Amino acid sequence: MSDTTEDNTRSQMMIVEMLPELTEEWIRDATQNEHLEWARGMLEFYEPGAIHEIEEWGITLQIVSSDTARCISVFDHGYPMHMLQMLITTFEAAGLTLEIAPYTVLRPYVAPEKEEDDGAEDPQNSVRQAYAMEVV
Repeated sequence: MSDTTEDNTRSQMMIVEMLPELTEEWIRDATQNEHLEWARGMLEFYEPGAIHEIEEWGITLQIVSSDTARCISVFDHGYPMHMLQMLITTFEAAGLTLEIAPYTVLRPYVAPEKEEDDGAEDPQNSVRQAYAMEVV
């Protein structure tokens, strides 16, 4: 195995290992019927090969089939990693597959420059509110 292949394999294994463990409350949230229906609806809506970018979560999915999607990128930050674990839980509860390794690229996170306080919330602190999904 080449060094590059080994590094990629380690990186992919690392993504799965980096995902946070969900509390019982987060698991209940991730497995709510509305979230299960969202996941099923998204996979039925898109053709295989289509890309579904969830910008506010820092996650990009590619549709593989009517029951499978793969995460092709996630930002290296607590919030996107948390949301990816939530998606995995939602997909599992819906009887769907969300592929991670070896497809997911860990993207470096660069914090946006802070503007003067405009009253906006930090998305890291509003995970519950952000877990409302919409298929576009």
